[in-house]
Amino acid sequence: MAKSRLLARPVEHIDVTAFDGRAVVDTYRSAAFQARNLAEGADVFAEMLEEPRGVVILTLAGSLVSAGLKEALLTLVECDMVDVIVATGAIVVDQDFFEALGFRHYMAPGSVEAPVASDEELRELGIDRIYDTYIDEAELQVCDETVAQVLDGMAARAYSSREVVREMGQYLARSHGDARSIVLSAYRKDVPVFVPALSDSSAGFGAIAHRARASAAGLPHIAFDSAKDFHELARIKLAAPETGLLMVGGGVPKNFAQDAVVAARMLVEG
Repeated sequence: MAKSRLLARPVEHIDVTAFDGRAVVDTYRSAAFQARNLAEGADVFAEMLEEPRGVVILTLAGSLVSAGLKEALLTLVECDMVDVIVATGAIVVDQDFFEALGFRHYMAPGSVEAPVASDEELRELGIDRIYDTYIDEAELQVCDETVAQVLDGMAARAYSSREVVREMGQYLARSHGDARSIVLSAYRKDVPVFVPALSDSSAGFGAIAHRARASAAGLPHIAFDSAKDFHELARIKLAAPETGLLMVGGGVPKNFAQDAVVAARMLVEG
């Protein structure tokens, strides 16, 4: 099967500003299970936004951007509804930064249960699969190399993931200023983005390429400092009179953000 046929239908992101969903959420208050939980969660989030001294920390896990939710997340950033983001490397680098470079995620034809191409065929064609979406592996390698070039331009020292993502945002502002991107919008809004497992993404491959080039040239290289991540987020927690968590998915981002409370206490108690 031709590669072009499999990469023919790009995922379209949902514009949550194009409709008013409040009436639907309101009806969920009289429902049960996750519907009622969603309505109650919306109420809690509304209270968080009304707290003038509050700092809202958004945690993100899962394939949110590849699934078409980038515009929803962008709305949170652009409308000043979140103050800090803690996310997976997949969301920040492999999905958002990847799309900011001009690439897309594609809807897989057929279904997961009855795919038109097997995983073996996809591998031969250089197509990566995320459940029922596809991406071009060659384009993902361009993303790897772009991150490597960003790292090449940074002074050789240890960086928190926040600092690295900010450099990526600055790169996008220079070269892809019209992109619809969480990384770019967060850079422009000065919203810190933490990626505790940054190496577990395209940034990890970029770091390998950067390190190999630096070593071959006899030059020092940059490094990711996860302890610095913890320290910076704990400082944000300490400086904020009130903090709240908006958690989408679980995993490392959720646990990391919650553990910032413990880290903050350690800084206070010594």
